[in-house]
Amino acid sequence: MNGRGAAGCRGAGGRRNALGRLVPAVLAGLLMVLTFAACGAEPARPVLRFGLPTAPVTLDPRYASDAVSYRLVRLLHRAPVDFDDTANPVADLTTWQRVAPRRYRFSIVAGARFDDGSPVTAGDVAATYRSVLDPTRASPHRGSLANIVRIEVVDARTVDFVLAAPDPLFPGTLVVGVLAAADLVADGGRDAWRRGTGAFTRVAWRDDGSVTLRRRRDGQHVVFVTVRDPSVRAMKLISGELDIVQGNLSPELYRWLAARPGLVGQQVAGSTFSYLGFNLADPLTGRRALRQAIAHALDREAIVRHVFGGTARLAQAVFPPEHWAGAAGLAAPAHDPDAARRLLATAGLGDGVRLSYKTSSDPFRLRLATIVQSQLAAVGISLDIQSYDWGTFYGDVTHGRFQVYGLSWVGLRLPDIFRHAFHSTSVPPAGANRGRYASERADRLIEQAEQAGERAARVAAYHALEEHLLYDLPYVPLWFEDQLLVTRSDIAGYRTDGAGSFDALAETSRKPPRGED
Repeated sequence: MNGRGAAGCRGAGGRRNALGRLVPAVLAGLLMVLTFAACGAEPARPVLRFGLPTAPVTLDPRYASDAVSYRLVRLLHRAPVDFDDTANPVADLTTWQRVAPRRYRFSIVAGARFDDGSPVTAGDVAATYRSVLDPTRASPHRGSLANIVRIEVVDARTVDFVLAAPDPLFPGTLVVGVLAAADLVADGGRDAWRRGTGAFTRVAWRDDGSVTLRRRRDGQHVVFVTVRDPSVRAMKLISGELDIVQGNLSPELYRWLAARPGLVGQQVAGSTFSYLGFNLADPLTGRRALRQAIAHALDREAIVRHVFGGTARLAQAVFPPEHWAGAAGLAAPAHDPDAARRLLATAGLGDGVRLSYKTSSDPFRLRLATIVQSQLAAVGISLDIQSYDWGTFYGDVTHGRFQVYGLSWVGLRLPDIFRHAFHSTSVPPAGANRGRYASERADRLIEQAEQAGERAARVAAYHALEEHLLYDLPYVPLWFEDQLLVTRSDIAGYRTDGAGSFDALAETSRKPPRGED
């Protein structure tokens, strides 16, 4: 792979680990140094540069499950179905109709083509979803599609999905981007993701994690540059080496950047669900009393108020209360250190517990980890923080190598997440039940909801499930984080949504200098 990931002088682009420990006030003092370093910067190019906190793990829609990969994949690969702002499914690459209780018919929309000009066919849709369902492929999305019995190609533009049980919400599960059937056969489908149907086509994916995409309608290039240190990312934005930064910006850094001349901040109420996850197969974290004690030891409200400062809201369940499957009346365990100590004593753990807590090396996530560590220490639980680069951390989580970890779910729309993350059959690689949670009641409620014919019955089952999850606590719900981003003031049309998507890049442009048309 070739091509530079970002233009700019070497002095401003080097890795500066120390910057991750600096507060915005000190960063201001560094700006002068970086300005002098920019003396050799290259002239501006007609390219948009987007700063990412982590590199994508994959660009194959069959395997994208981390936030950055998922957001980039949406630019490259259209799925049969998307969602509107109210989390209801809408047509994207296909329209659909329910022709029988257990049969849905999907029709390719007119003009749908791959980026080489070849038309998208029903065979491509069928091949993509057969690949996801193939257990030898180990797609993490296989579990959410388990209701599919068979896929039938009717004609070049029409494909039927036959289900094991009626599911009025089934169209919303077809959110994996469509790949070409021929590419899925070539080389075992290893490079099937290289040809897409989205607003962008791939130009380069370098070993350093940077990705260059070209917008199909006008040739506009967007370079996604991985800059893990948020302080360095901030400096690159100020110096003009980046045009947009989004994700993993601490509230303090966001406010500092948004207040600077030449920069524009954007804060959007978010649906990104942050939580503590536990390994239920571990002899300590597998004990419900310990998980309850941890939940009572946490002062989530204080963290949201003092650390996030208005850029997050408390979570009681996976979905926010305004979502149709959300449960507004639920209450997560309250901050009660005395209750936590009693639970530990009753469980024979009153002499102290030592646990390992895994998180990413992002400075803000480390800061949150130390706050959690302090709050748990107050009730006699010692937390050893282990921080890793994103790839290592995410790999450990997906392979079950943890006792406790902190992570977030991004872009959740349909309640198929409950099967994906909590059903006993969804242990990786079949799904994302990373904590090996196994509950007959949870399984029964998930299946009951999926089989319900009416939305009201389905909602009732999901509410009962969410209440049960608060009792069992395979996760401790923390908060919903707002989406924070900052752009240079000459960037027009970029925005995001509650899920933090990059979709608006399809319309983003650079304003011409004053005096130019």
